[in-house]
Amino acid sequence: MITDESALSILQLDRSATAEEIMARYEMLKYQYKKIKDETGDLRTRLAYQLKQIELDDVYIYFTRKQRI
Repeated sequence: MITDESALSILQLDRSATAEEIMARYEMLKYQYKKIKDETGDLRTRLAYQLKQIELDDVYIYFTRKQRI
């Protein structure tokens, strides 16, 4: 179960983060994770970063439902 604290921790932000900061951080991490996943040949690394992308999407959905973004 995602909480505010865990979602902000995943994004590496503090509680005072604005909607714009949350979205910017989400998009930046999503891009970084996709780039790492696509550039590596190691299956474990690809799967790890795919899981990180899923986790980011869960955070996005959480904040959307909470109407924070």
